[in-house]
Amino acid sequence: MQTANPRKRRRLRSYVRSLSLGCDVTGVPVAPGRVNGEKCTVLRDSGCSTVTVKRGLVATTEPQTGIQIVSFADRSTKRVPTTIVFLDCPYYTGSVEAALLDEPLYDVILININGVKCPGIQVHDQTNSQDAAAVETRAASQREVKKLKTPKESDLGLSRDKLKALKQEDPTLEQARKNAETDDVIHTGRDNHCWYSYQKGVLVRHFKSPRLNMGMSLSRWLCQPVCGVKSCS
Repeated sequence: MQTANPRKRRRLRSYVRSLSLGCDVTGVPVAPGRVNGEKCTVLRDSGCSTVTVKRGLVATTEPQTGIQIVSFADRSTKRVPTTIVFLDCPYYTGSVEAALLDEPLYDVILININGVKCPGIQVHDQTNSQDAAAVETRAASQREVKKLKTPKESDLGLSRDKLKALKQEDPTLEQARKNAETDDVIHTGRDNHCWYSYQKGVLVRHFKSPRLNMGMSLSRWLCQPVCGVKSCS
C-alpha cells in the first residue's frame, strides 16, 4: 500500500530497514564487554526472557534482589538468585537485573530490555577502548545501585519478630508456608509461575510472567489483613 505523504514514506522506509537489521544477523551476535568491570563475552539473544550472568563474574558480597525461575531448552526449570550488575558492551551500557548461573553458554546473555541495541548491528573489536576506559568502568561499577523498594519496619508499626510470628499464626498462609519449605513452583496460567520463599525469616511470594516487569520476577511480602500494610513490589 502506497502513501502520498513523504514524511510517512520516510518513516515507513526507516521502519522496514530496522526490521531488516534485526533479522539480517550472520553468525551468532557475540561481542566483548565488561560486567562489574570484569571482562566477559556477551550474547545478544532476542529470544530469551531473562538476562543471565556467569556467577563467577559477580562478587559474593553483591546483594541479591530475589529468586528467578529460569527455563531451559529441555523444558526443565531452575530457581537461581538475581542481582543488579553494571554491563558495558556494544549492545547496552547500564545497570540491569540478572539471574546468576554457574556454567552458562556465554558469560552474559542479553535479552530485549529498554535501551538495548538490535542484534544485527555491526560490532567492532573494542578491546583497546575498553582497556583505556577500565578505570572509568570500574568506577561506574562501584556506583550505588538503587535497591528494590521494600517495606521498612517503621512502615509496619511492628518489629520483624512480631511480623514473623503473625505469619506463622495465620492459618490462611498455611499452604504458602508448605510451598516455601518444599520449593514447589506453581504454574498459574500458560506462562506464569509463582513460588514462595523465606527472606530473613519473612515469608515472601514471588511471581513471574513474560507480560510483566520485562519477564523479571516480582516479590511481595505476605501480611495479615490486621497489619494494615500495603504490600510492596
